[in-house]
Amino acid sequence: MANQPSIWEFLFGGGLLSVTLIIILIFSGIAALVFFGQKFYSLNKENQVDPYLLKNVNDLLNDGRVQSAVDFCRRDNSPESRSVEKGLNRLGRPISEIANAMETHAQIELNKAEKNIGFLATLSGAAPMLGLLGGVLILASTFGTLSKTETVISQNMLATDFYKALAPTVIGLVVGFLSYIFHNILVAKVDYLLMKIQFHTNEFLDIINKPA
Repeated sequence: MANQPSIWEFLFGGGLLSVTLIIILIFSGIAALVFFGQKFYSLNKENQVDPYLLKNVNDLLNDGRVQSAVDFCRRDNSPESRSVEKGLNRLGRPISEIANAMETHAQIELNKAEKNIGFLATLSGAAPMLGLLGGVLILASTFGTLSKTETVISQNMLATDFYKALAPTVIGLVVGFLSYIFHNILVAKVDYLLMKIQFHTNEFLDIINKPA
């Protein structure tokens, strides 16, 4: 127990290459955390929409105040209102053209919401592999020196270095796991945003296509 490596030795006692990989993994984990926080806040903000958006637009259209409806959507400035605004700007054209314009805009909003989320998906797979690489390199270096040392020393060295070899593997698994969770949370947020845009698009099309 007295010779058990400290946390510092556990993380940074495996050689230059292993330490470099661990530092890369730690900074990657910090970057993933910061990115997740910013993206989560951004998507939460985008998911806030006036619950009376369509009702107000419908009332304004019934009064013949198309420009007022457009201005209302601009003030709301949510993905749903921007999609409705695209439809309002094409009133008088065929329904199919309005629907296509709104669907195109919905795709633009989706691409914007998904921007850089793939970074987390990549990191969730790359981090464990990078950590495993660091662990293998430590063990490879250890086994390479076994033949040059005495048996008892070799056993102690193998036990200590095997312990150290776990460090990059553990860090890689932690970073990969967190990145995987962060990615799935953000994907769920994006899917919810897309569902709301599609709902508002369909409801708006029903409003302008209702029988006179």
